[in-house]
Amino acid sequence: MANGLLFYWFSWILWIIVTFFMIKSKKRTILASWILVTILSSSIYIGTPNQQISVALLLVIGGSFVLLIQLPRVIYHLFASFTIMIGYAAILLWEKGSPVWFILPRVILISFILGLLITILAKGFYNQLCICLLGLSCGELIYGLMLSSYGFRVSIGEMQFFDVLLFILGILKLLDILHTGKYKLYAVLQNNHKQTVKWQND
Repeated sequence: MANGLLFYWFSWILWIIVTFFMIKSKKRTILASWILVTILSSSIYIGTPNQQISVALLLVIGGSFVLLIQLPRVIYHLFASFTIMIGYAAILLWEKGSPVWFILPRVILISFILGLLITILAKGFYNQLCICLLGLSCGELIYGLMLSSYGFRVSIGEMQFFDVLLFILGILKLLDILHTGKYKLYAVLQNNHKQTVKWQND
């Protein structure tokens, strides 16, 4: 699959959800603008010829940090993001040193491992979203800076990274929909059970 395809698809879907399905507010305008600017700047890089950083990555780091500091229990969520950052950088180093162990496509393997870790660390889609964005983007930055310190020529924040990021967000949103659906189904079954008992008593 071409690099960047998942990123453009999921980003476009996310932008449509925010623009057309969120309640009209200042928050909706800021989120829609942030997503749109991130998509537009995904192919723009700044820096030296040996070390380039994606502008979209910097926008994701800045935006996710602003989102995260608005959450309750900021220290805990920062610690969770730090954990994801270390985990993501460690997986990339593992891939660099032993690529033979990646028996599945990297997008699927990394997304499954980190998606599972994020669901363990945080409850609620919004909390998981903030941790995922900040943790992965900082992990990508740390990994790129580490390679650069060893003299490698790196581009930090390439399309492969955004594919993984958006794929994880897709997994988290799917789990959130299933979780919400389970509780609604449980509430309907409970309501039907109460009505059945009431009719039997009458």
